[in-house]
Amino acid sequence: MRFFAQGFVLIFLIVTCLSGQSLIQQADSLYELRGENFNEETLLADSTNINKAIDLYKQAIENNTGAEKEEAIWKLMRAYYFKGNYTTHDSELKKAIYDKGKNLGEEGLDEFPKSKGINLFSAIVWGVWGEEFGILKAARKGVAGKIKDRCETVIEIDPMFDEAGAYRVLGRVHFKAPKIPFILGWPSKDKAVEYLQKAHEKYPENLTTKQFLAEALYEKDKKEEAISLMKEILAEEETVEGIAEDAVLKAEVRETLKEWES
Repeated sequence: MRFFAQGFVLIFLIVTCLSGQSLIQQADSLYELRGENFNEETLLADSTNINKAIDLYKQAIENNTGAEKEEAIWKLMRAYYFKGNYTTHDSELKKAIYDKGKNLGEEGLDEFPKSKGINLFSAIVWGVWGEEFGILKAARKGVAGKIKDRCETVIEIDPMFDEAGAYRVLGRVHFKAPKIPFILGWPSKDKAVEYLQKAHEKYPENLTTKQFLAEALYEKDKKEEAISLMKEILAEEETVEGIAEDAVLKAEVRETLKEWES
């Protein structure tokens, strides 16, 4: 009887694991379709597929432990980021979505403190959360420090993860975070260029890295190099980061170039 009980438990665990993995694969397939029916006029993606992916990632988290759960957590955070950034212009809705993402990240890091995926996407979601809620609230929450610490953790574990994403995000926080006396003294435009150049060297195809690096270089009065990078982005004919991501990014680049030329 004990043998059969142990066998049943083993079969149950195997079935559960396979079921959870299948959920992640299904969610991944829907995530790949996140840019379908993208509206070029409003610069918004249809939320249907990303909502379905979110539901499946949630189920995968509930049905798994260990590495599968960790993977589902960071992929759900990635999906929240996409939903907030590319499916709505409503600030209050963005705040609600990013709140879910940041809370999930904090819970995920309690269980998986060395997860490169959770650390990176926690940093990313905290970044957009801070942009929506404003500088003062972000400062009170220590957002810049959270982003910095989590990016540095990812760099220690796997500097190439997500197309050198930790260097890209770390460079961006150095560029965007304001220096606040006695509160936040470490942000540096020089460091921003340094980290963004590292990201670009490690993965030169990434369009977001090019955009961030161009903006940082322009700030350091390296205007020709900055404009050249921006024009490289606009000249790219292939889909690089995604239909929605590329379209929104190129629209931002066009606006930035107009400002620089005026």
